[in-house]
Amino acid sequence: MTSRSDQSILTQLLLAVQRLYASAPSGLDDLPTALPWLSLVRRATPTPVGRGMLQPSVCLLVQGDKEMLVGERVLRYGPGTYVQAAMPIPVSGRIVRASDAEPYYGIRIDLDPKEVAEFILQIELPVPPVPDEAPVVTVEAAADLLLEAFLRLLRLLSRTRERDLAVLGRLLKQEITYHLVTASGGIALTRGVLRGKREQAVGRAISWIREHYDEPLKISSLAQAVHLSPSVLHRRFKAATVMSPLQYQKQVRLLEARKLLMSGGAEAASVAYQVGYESPSQFSREYRRLFGASPIQDAQQLRGHAPEP
Repeated sequence: MTSRSDQSILTQLLLAVQRLYASAPSGLDDLPTALPWLSLVRRATPTPVGRGMLQPSVCLLVQGDKEMLVGERVLRYGPGTYVQAAMPIPVSGRIVRASDAEPYYGIRIDLDPKEVAEFILQIELPVPPVPDEAPVVTVEAAADLLLEAFLRLLRLLSRTRERDLAVLGRLLKQEITYHLVTASGGIALTRGVLRGKREQAVGRAISWIREHYDEPLKISSLAQAVHLSPSVLHRRFKAATVMSPLQYQKQVRLLEARKLLMSGGAEAASVAYQVGYESPSQFSREYRRLFGASPIQDAQQLRGHAPEP
């Protein structure tokens, strides 16, 4: 028999994930855990392209391969790599390698930007200057120390005392955060959560668009609200999100429309007006362009299966 010390850390992680799924209800692919910020993902087949809002998080891929489109950047990653995001970003993604024999497995940790920022300041991590074009979504190779921390986190779930799980889980999350922000790609995460003056303005613009996505967007007014010129706002917004403010608003609108349609009981024209479109025909054209089907066709196809962003 192969001893634990003889197995690679990634193999041990795979076995730990498989054990958690073996004890879960049959057929459950999106597996929550006793830690509210930790969840597991399993898929037994490749998936079509799904579009959604990538929230601040880190997702470690344990088995399978995935492809993600962020703006015009295509990110492909496999076992032992992780994708991290510091702010909400519209993305497209699909699982490209998965099977019954070797399912896709991912481990996701939701990140609280304020919590991460406080931790960075607490440990007095020096933050080097970051160029405007530095992306806020990156794919990185996980070092052994990070993989070991993920492994200890999964093993912690078998503890029976709720107090142990809450306290030790919080400490392990801090350890994982430390490895993320000190890794070679950690500057992207640090930049997103600390946000110097430049990033703060973009963050305020993103927040406004997400809260008022159904309202007309005037770049001059938005730029004035965040104390930037329209040209500077456009440049910095695109550097951070890989899209313009108007493109960002359009994707937020269409993603919100998709949620409304999937819940049922609403016609496409009514949904178009709810998310801010003045023309249902324009809404249908842009919806088809993004999701590859008309609003009603797409909703009918997806009510039984929500896509994985």
